[in-house]
Amino acid sequence: MPEYRILSSSQIYTGRTISLRVDKVQLPSGKQTEREVVEHHGAVAIIALGSDGHVLLEKQFRHAAGKELFEIPAGGIDRGETPEETARRELQEEVGLFPKKLEHLCSFYSAPGFTNEYLHLFLATELTPSRLVADDTEEISIVKMSLPETVEMIRCGNIEDAKSITGLLYYLKFKAA
Repeated sequence: MPEYRILSSSQIYTGRTISLRVDKVQLPSGKQTEREVVEHHGAVAIIALGSDGHVLLEKQFRHAAGKELFEIPAGGIDRGETPEETARRELQEEVGLFPKKLEHLCSFYSAPGFTNEYLHLFLATELTPSRLVADDTEEISIVKMSLPETVEMIRCGNIEDAKSITGLLYYLKFKAA
């Protein structure tokens, strides 16, 4: 049986966060077509759970969406960094907290139809104040919320970010008891 094959690849763009390539592929049927792929180094997303049972969400303007979104803390993995190191760094940069406990919950592709971005979801607990200065221009507001409030925000469409919906619902289904 014929296989899915990449016949050629062309790098179209290379940026700070992503790269774009176009692959000429042969499908198992024998048909040839092109696939555009947004390449990404991977990222982490974090359920930051306070000792009072509340989670921390970030509210920030997202240019691509054209509006403010509520999201769980997240960020890209730097070269040479492990997902765990990234999760700790991102919490310190964005939220000003260091997790004494960090548990990997699951990993998933964000949108495999066009990107290879792979996200690692963590649960961060035993949070202590510890700020790192971020180098980028993010303007983030931190919002403390109960888990039932996050579910209602998802249900009402007020949390629209896929990694946040996935992370919060995964935690509630498989970890919170």
